[in-house]
Amino acid sequence: MEIEKAILVAKISDLEELEELKLLSKTAGVKVQNVLLFGGEPDPASFLRSGKLEELKYLVMEQRADLVIFNNDLSPVQLRNIEKEIPARIVDRTMLILDIFAQHARSKEGKIQVELAQLEYLLPRLTGRGETLSRLGGGIGTRGPGETKLEIDRRKIRKRIHTLKKELEEIKREREVQRKQRLNLPQIALVGYTNAGKSTLFNLLTGANVRAEDLLFATLDPTVRKVNFKNNWEVLISDTVGFIRNLPEELLTAFRATLEEIYYVDLILHVIDISDKDFRKQIEVVESILEDMGIEDKTIIRVYNKIDLLSKEEVRYLKQELDYKPSVFISAKEGIGIEKLKDLIVNELLKGVRRYKINIPYNKFNLFQKYRGKLYIEEENYKENFVEIKARVPKEYKKLLDELR
Repeated sequence: MEIEKAILVAKISDLEELEELKLLSKTAGVKVQNVLLFGGEPDPASFLRSGKLEELKYLVMEQRADLVIFNNDLSPVQLRNIEKEIPARIVDRTMLILDIFAQHARSKEGKIQVELAQLEYLLPRLTGRGETLSRLGGGIGTRGPGETKLEIDRRKIRKRIHTLKKELEEIKREREVQRKQRLNLPQIALVGYTNAGKSTLFNLLTGANVRAEDLLFATLDPTVRKVNFKNNWEVLISDTVGFIRNLPEELLTAFRATLEEIYYVDLILHVIDISDKDFRKQIEVVESILEDMGIEDKTIIRVYNKIDLLSKEEVRYLKQELDYKPSVFISAKEGIGIEKLKDLIVNELLKGVRRYKINIPYNKFNLFQKYRGKLYIEEENYKENFVEIKARVPKEYKKLLDELR
């Protein structure tokens, strides 16, 4: 398939976000031909003033661009007016992100969430665009699980939205059943700005093979794996979709079910790309979203990742400057600092968990083996008539102690 060529449009004051827009475009499979910068406030009717609109038209024709990608979201009126003037497909920031999600959705739930978000965003923008949509025939901003339904009338779209919401509710109930079956194990969630290295760390900790690429939103569908920590202690770890500044409200709402895992975990690992010059802003974005979701009572370990991309002097300086606790500096790619991270995870999960000494008769040892992974075994001594165990026992397993004695 021929790679689409794009012109990017961004405010001069948003140069930091421009680099992110370029990476979003690369992730969507677009080649950026040129960038048009503008100053001042956007025009309510056409976003760009007439002079800039003419400049954009000239750029599109000169570069033979297939589409124009705006770093901002466009109102339905702005979108229609720009389309009248510019001989290329117009895509705003949310449409671009929705397209990336559409490309990466694999599970039934992911596909439903993408289609729902697309339809809810496009519904007010469909008026008067029937001819435009019919002539697009696919491409960035038009594809996805629901692309063939975009030309149907508004009534059918609303009906489709209602159906998708019902399907998501059913999936949510199924997830709650699965979650209840997992409640007897400690649970960890990886969160972080998109492309921070969550999936690389997830693969390293679990031995899984989750897609990990230098692209935004490489992980979309939630993935949960069981992993054995020290002394074969069993813990569940889930990888989540990457956060991003100004995350479209449609996506935050539609993917609430995906992010719901975070509500039920015992510990959050906030993975941070410390090699990114904008990492402080990214920390603020992620932790403000967590706060908005009402997740304030969870322990968060900041995992400063990608130290292999920094000099020893830079790492030393940042360790002194960033005094957030608990935190750890690692390279998931190179395996640096992983044992320290594991020790920190164990220490945080076991806070407040009492130590017990249990003498288990050999005739009950099989029962102990069944539950071994649920207890954090610190010492195990084989005596003549029993096995002496020193372990930290979560409160939900205290009743088990009586059965083992």
